Amino acid sequence: MMNPTGRAQLIKLRAVAKSSIKRMQTFVETGDRKLIDVQVRFDELPTIYSKFETAQSELELSDDIDYSVNRQQFEAQCFEVKANFIEILHPVMDPLSRSSTPRCSGSGHSNQTPWSHTSSTHIRLPTIALPTFEGDTCSWLHFRYAFEAFIVNNTTLSNVQKFHYLIASLKNEAKALRSNLQITNENFLVAWQLVTQRYNNKRLIAIMHAKNLYQMPQVRKGDASSLRQLNNHVSSHLNDLQALSLNVPVQNIMLNHLMLATLDPETQGE
Repeated sequence: MMNPTGRAQLIKLRAVAKSSIKRMQTFVETGDRKLIDVQVRFDELPTIYSKFETAQSELELSDDIDYSVNRQQFEAQCFEVKANFIEILHPVMDPLSRSSTPRCSGSGHSNQTPWSHTSSTHIRLPTIALPTFEGDTCSWLHFRYAFEAFIVNNTTLSNVQKFHYLIASLKNEAKALRSNLQITNENFLVAWQLVTQRYNNKRLIAIMHAKNLYQMPQVRKGDASSLRQLNNHVSSHLNDLQALSLNVPVQNIMLNHLMLATLDPETQGE
């Protein structure tokens, strides 16, 4: 029979591991995170499980009390957290390392942790960074085309994964549009529709490009760099205007902006 002091210490150590898993679960459910943060915590799971296993095994071997329910509860949480992490990391994790990652736990009590990772030698291409969007009207179409190509039309991703990538891509003003939506398969389509309805306004995009064309960067005398900046500024906004494929000549859009600029703010709003 284990002495009360020893039992209390082991139960405390086991509780620390349980608390760590609980925090992991809360982190996954918050929805707003970077993939690197997910990866760091995923890599920490073996250590957490090892702490629980050490305390749990000693309790089971040295005490007459039945601790099987505690193991079952911890393993259930453990499976759930690991599954959520893998679901988020699936597109960026190597398939071989995923398939070789052992299961969350086993009923045996060997010294080797069931979370041990195996390594493999392979060539990996550089990761393509996700496009980001902060609410700038002029950059909307660039973001939309890239995000649809990489994420929305990617049939290997679940909608929950797509939702996580959308959250990671939206910043500042654009991020607030999906703040009240829970991360579910159904809500990804709702969130993407909210974003596209808010920003996919070709008329407004054209007006903003015209406005930027009338706000030229200053060219400094004898400075080739600022001259190139001016050229890039004009070319970029003109090309984006033409890419909108509007049934209105570019010069009409520019004239429309000049006319609007002469009106008072109230009339402009109307």
